[in-house]
Amino acid sequence: MMPKHCFLGFLISFFLTGVAGTQPALESLKPQRVRFQSQNFHNILQWQPGRVLTGNSSVYFVQYKMYGQRQWKNKEDCWGIQELFCDLTNETLDIQEPYYGRVRAASAGSYSDWSLTPRFTPWWEREKGL
Repeated sequence: MMPKHCFLGFLISFFLTGVAGTQPALESLKPQRVRFQSQNFHNILQWQPGRVLTGNSSVYFVQYKMYGQRQWKNKEDCWGIQELFCDLTNETLDIQEPYYGRVRAASAGSYSDWSLTPRFTPWWEREKGL
């Protein structure tokens, strides 16, 4: 059993180092509602900014992969962008294969966790408008 003064010391150092305050801030930076929108096989990854109000200082990083692949691939044209969308049409050309996309945000040197799309198959989603 841990003595009470050790536990109190742990709590004080926990709050003084800012560990308790960084997790909610990073979570609030995380992009929301990440999804593919597709029309006639033109496939756009879209998302909403996180809950934190950072103005125009947030940048976003996009990765994608085909279902079953282990490695995520960076979308170089959508690496460190300020837009809330990324065109992944050329990366999702095999229309009967399922894909995933993911986005993370960065602001003032802090990075969010990745936000993942649901599985996306261009053939099934082709008529859901932008």
